[in-house]
Amino acid sequence: MIGSDSLDNIIITFEDGTKKEYRKGIKFEEIVKDVAPDNGIICGVFNNTILNYTDAISRSGKLTLCDINNPYGARVYEKGLTFLFKVSALEVLGKNTEIKVRNSIDRGVFFETSSDVTEEQLKEIKKVMKSKVDKALTFEKIETTMNEAFNYFKEIKREDKIKTLFYDKNKYVTLYKFDGVYNFFIGNLPHDSSILKQYDLTLLSGKGIILRFPSMYDNGKIVKYTHHEQFFNNVNEYLEWAKILNISSIGELNDAIVSMNSAELINLSESIQDYRLQSIAKEISDKKDKIKVILLSGPSSSGKTTSARKLSLFLKTMGLNPVPLSLDDYFLERKDTPINENGKYDFESLRAIDIKLFNNQIDKLLKGNKVTIPTFNFITGMKEYKRTLQMKENDILVVEGLHAISDELLTDIPKNRKFKIYISPLVYLNIDDDNRINLTDIRLLRRMVRDNRTRGYSPSHTLANWSEVRNGEEKYIFPYQDSADVIFNTFLAYELPVMKVYALPLLYKVQADDPEYMTALRLIELLNLVLPIPSDDVPSLSIIREFIGKGYFE
Repeated sequence: MIGSDSLDNIIITFEDGTKKEYRKGIKFEEIVKDVAPDNGIICGVFNNTILNYTDAISRSGKLTLCDINNPYGARVYEKGLTFLFKVSALEVLGKNTEIKVRNSIDRGVFFETSSDVTEEQLKEIKKVMKSKVDKALTFEKIETTMNEAFNYFKEIKREDKIKTLFYDKNKYVTLYKFDGVYNFFIGNLPHDSSILKQYDLTLLSGKGIILRFPSMYDNGKIVKYTHHEQFFNNVNEYLEWAKILNISSIGELNDAIVSMNSAELINLSESIQDYRLQSIAKEISDKKDKIKVILLSGPSSSGKTTSARKLSLFLKTMGLNPVPLSLDDYFLERKDTPINENGKYDFESLRAIDIKLFNNQIDKLLKGNKVTIPTFNFITGMKEYKRTLQMKENDILVVEGLHAISDELLTDIPKNRKFKIYISPLVYLNIDDDNRINLTDIRLLRRMVRDNRTRGYSPSHTLANWSEVRNGEEKYIFPYQDSADVIFNTFLAYELPVMKVYALPLLYKVQADDPEYMTALRLIELLNLVLPIPSDDVPSLSIIREFIGKGYFE
């Protein structure tokens, strides 16, 4: 029989399986003080809902305490730190200074500033940030009408916010108030600034500031900043694409969809991207007497296969004969595949590749020998030898794969005989000047749509396995991006509006009791910011076709 006072209590189950009884209506902050007072807890996840410190819990359920090493905690931390940084920077640099979020870079986020920043000013910004952290200033959540929000952002001349909110037809909107400043952020912010003790600022003279924060891939630490000059310059180059299209934010993208024929937007985006790929082909053609191997690599769902085949078409127009090879065909037999820390086959590891066989066969091919190359059978988990190759005079090898540009491959082949291309979707538009679009979310949406179309995987299956994919990229792919000769951007300005049509119905299939429900909600929130575009006018040669289907190369 239930005791009379048990109706007033709830049972909280923690991530490690332990259970504790609390009074109904207890605040999350009280639970943190009880079980993890000094553990840097940023937020909580209770029954697939993010909890702030002041949120009350009125029913039993599972609670996860999120610090900087938890993906939910990391996102909340970054958004709070962004608000803290911008308020502090504007105090130092002047309220009329434009500070625009651009892209992620080396465990941080790059902010472009409208005026040059000195080292002295950077030190002052750090000092102001520390002062606000010490004061434990609250990030206050404010529910207001859309009209009131419009009027406020007009008054402070934030056109980027107005454009973002214009296409949101809800009557009400959630803003955050910090140190007297109101702002609109996608997602949750911390309760107050006291949790934001770890950060660093790096000045890129004449360009802007990199805001750096702890990373779950570095055990919650801030490692020394490493400047990736080629990556940075390439991202800046692709920002010029945004200027050509006059699209640098979601609001401007929606404006373009409304005012421009969607076919024109698609064709403009494709033309700009094709021009870049043609210029890469021309660079290779100009060195055809030396370059004999083209290596294309990049993280999952970057569009490596389509990029390699389109590049091959361009090379053919220049008199070369590309010979395609996939590094996936050189997987070790399944029984020899390494096991990761979770007891699963580690297909993301370079050690899953038969490096000795690959190096040996490429060496023989370049010497003019006839070689029987493998085709990996993913059903049996074994290599099959059915295809024979022998290089001719105008032949050039085009090798694509996750690890193709790794320095551990083809070590005996001189550098000037190899041409390395790093491929990734580098998003050159953001939601607004404060809210960036996460690069990995673009790839995750692509992978989810393709997995469902080609393998019948449920959205939950793809979302659940994404963390392992990301861990592999951090270990085995990103460290080698600096060794690439060029970086090719596979993102297209119209991508999210087209992807919305395919991804949104899949994401709505993820149920509220699914562990991936919160990730699905976050992606739904992103897609709901853009207007849809039908895929009818997407060319069959487009990289997007690799994911949504009906592509020329399928």
